[in-house]
Amino acid sequence: MMDDQGEIVVDIRSSDESTVHPANVVLIQALAIFCGSNSIYPYSHVVDWWVSRLEKDAELVRQGEHGGKYIFLLNNTSNVRQMVRHQRASFVGDELASRLSSMMEGYKKSYLDECWAPLNRLNVEEFTAQFLATSKCQMTWKVTAELRYQLRREIVDLIVPSYEVSLSALRGKGSRHSGVSNSLNGPMVGNKKQKKYTGGELEVEIGGLFEG
Repeated sequence: MMDDQGEIVVDIRSSDESTVHPANVVLIQALAIFCGSNSIYPYSHVVDWWVSRLEKDAELVRQGEHGGKYIFLLNNTSNVRQMVRHQRASFVGDELASRLSSMMEGYKKSYLDECWAPLNRLNVEEFTAQFLATSKCQMTWKVTAELRYQLRREIVDLIVPSYEVSLSALRGKGSRHSGVSNSLNGPMVGNKKQKKYTGGELEVEIGGLFEG
């Protein structure tokens, strides 16, 4: 929807990470018209406008929840890339395809840095608590199929090796010091002990992240 000035209006505050921004379709249409006119001017300013709108509105998505805006940006950038591929858009050159891919890599890195990289600085007990909290928050986030696979794999590669090293070191201490071995079952949380995950169990949990 557009206002009287021709600006796109979207109620982004009531949207989530799966919302397809209306500027995506406008971008594809504008590129087709712009490039079909045989203009000598580059179309980068059209893409710049789209990126600006997308990133501005992303700030309002899942406010207070780490990573939500980056999933929104990834979903929408992926959506544009898919539209370009589906329509076999002859007006789109390698430059735009490269830019879209670069944007997605940047958004993925920002998402991982914000949500998962900090876990590598925690001890095993703190890691487990934060891992469970982050996983619970993001379990039902809607992500495109291709991105789901990529993000799960990159989360595993980022945090599981470091966790396994920390867990192995803790077990080594437990074998040398009496009483410490009992802590491998996890610290007390209420009347229950918090579970210590193996690397394989973490991968299973990560494999359940996100919905389609």
